Amino acid sequence: MDWETLRHNVLRFGMRNCTLSALMPCESSSQVSNSTNGIEPPRELVSVKGNAEITISQIVPDYEELAGVYETLWELPNNRGYLGLVGIMQKFVDQSISANTNYNPDSYADGQIPLQVITEELLLAYRWGVKTAYYSNLRDGQGDEEKLRKGLNPIL
Repeated sequence: MDWETLRHNVLRFGMRNCTLSALMPCESSSQVSNSTNGIEPPRELVSVKGNAEITISQIVPDYEELAGVYETLWELPNNRGYLGLVGIMQKFVDQSISANTNYNPDSYADGQIPLQVITEELLLAYRWGVKTAYYSNLRDGQGDEEKLRKGLNPIL
C-alpha cells in the first residue's frame, strides 16, 4: 500500500463518511461467546438474563480460576475509574463510546443515590472526553447468583 500518497491525500482533501474504529456492543454476542459484556466490568460473576420465553445464565470466563480476582460492576465504589478509562479509550475510537453509569443503592447510607453524585460523574465524563452517556443502571437488590440458586434458570 502507498501510505505516503494516502497521507498526502487525506491532508489535502480530508476524509468523508469514514469510520476507522468503533467499539461494538456485545450484550447479546457475549452470551453466545461467553465473554464479558464489552468494556464494562461484569455485573455479577453469574448473570441470569431472560424474558417471557427463555432464561439464560452466563458465567464469567474462567470462573473457577478467577472468581476471586474479578471486580464486579456493583463492587465499584463509583463510576469515576470506569469513566476515566472510557475517556482515554475515546481518544483512539472514531465513533462515540456509549458509556453507562451504574449505581448501587446499598453503597449509600439511606439507600438513595444523591443527584449531586450523578451530576458530578456526568460532568467529569464529559470533561474527560466521553462523548455519549448512555444507560444509568440501578442495582435491583437481588443478585443473579441468588436467582440462579433459587432455580430460576434450568439451562445451567
